[in-house]
Amino acid sequence: MFRPKLIGGPDRTERQRGFSLIEIAVVLMIIAIVTAFVVPQIVAYLKMYRLGVGGRDVATALQRARYLATSNNTLAGVEFSEAQHVDIEQYDPEGKGPAQNRGAMHLPEGVTVDSDAPKQIAFDGRGVIAPMPREAPSIRINGADGYYLFVVVSPTGQVTVSEPQRDHT
Repeated sequence: MFRPKLIGGPDRTERQRGFSLIEIAVVLMIIAIVTAFVVPQIVAYLKMYRLGVGGRDVATALQRARYLATSNNTLAGVEFSEAQHVDIEQYDPEGKGPAQNRGAMHLPEGVTVDSDAPKQIAFDGRGVIAPMPREAPSIRINGADGYYLFVVVSPTGQVTVSEPQRDHT
């Protein structure tokens, strides 16, 4: 009786049945080398991403306070009460009552507002900083590994975020 040989069937020799231990070790070594190069890059990217998000969050809080001030023709602003916390407040136009909290945000992990930053920035009903400063307030946002960026508010109320930079000290 005629039986065709099956590929991979019992007639194969021991040497032909699969991958050798050396072949598997080489593939695992290549994966380990690639991982050693890629993982630090991903971690660094995530840190820079968090810094950018933190800077945009602070800029958004400032723009929201400016919007509150102009839409209600009153005083509104932001307060940096803690290194990672920003409060958006609307103030009593007559200055008699306490500020009303209109929102808050918590910065991403590892991102903080520098201790030298202004503790409060307020806008009047025209959308300009009140009281009018001599120069544009600059808020330094610190990230991981010495990276930082600035959120700058012009006296007329325009908010800009700088590109991330690194301390070289």
